[in-house]
Amino acid sequence: MKFIEALTLRHACKIFDETKKISEADRESIIEFGRLSPSSFGFEPWHFLVISNHALREKIKPTCWEQVQITTSSFIVIYLTHLPYHFKPNSAFFRQRAWRRSLDEERFQGMAGRVSTFLAEQNTQEWAKRQSYIALSNMMTGAASLGIDSCPIEGFDSEKIKAVLKDKVDWSMYDVTAVCAFGYRLNEQSKRIREPKESVITIID
Repeated sequence: MKFIEALTLRHACKIFDETKKISEADRESIIEFGRLSPSSFGFEPWHFLVISNHALREKIKPTCWEQVQITTSSFIVIYLTHLPYHFKPNSAFFRQRAWRRSLDEERFQGMAGRVSTFLAEQNTQEWAKRQSYIALSNMMTGAASLGIDSCPIEGFDSEKIKAVLKDKVDWSMYDVTAVCAFGYRLNEQSKRIREPKESVITIID
């Protein structure tokens, strides 16, 4: 499937066909689309919580405004973002991520200085969340290239999600950024609405 075709197929699927399940191979591909996504400084400040278990998704559904996508889909991904302390130069996470690109102390210190200077001017948590959205986008479009539907979800209560998953995630490390459901559509795709090119694009040659 061409990239433009995948973008055209992709839409926010509101109800999935519960009789159709995504194969394990396709699920692995979707996860890999996220793992291979680019991120600022190559830090990959994300963790993907992939949940197929239906009983657990039933418990998560009330934390996501009772949206049926949570339980009618084949699986959901909860996008976690590392908390800001991970991005301090003295943290183990920072050193591991930066060291694999520098591989010697002098280069590491140079990269640490550049990253620290940049992040000092940022809301670090918002910066990290923006990176996770790159992975989310790639996973949705990549899924569409396989003929698989998705629905990104921002309507959730992060504290309630944390409570449901308190025995499965160390919440001293992460925050919840987004949720996305993956599956096969039950109904026809709704009409796509987009602004005309001249409304959203300015080309300066």
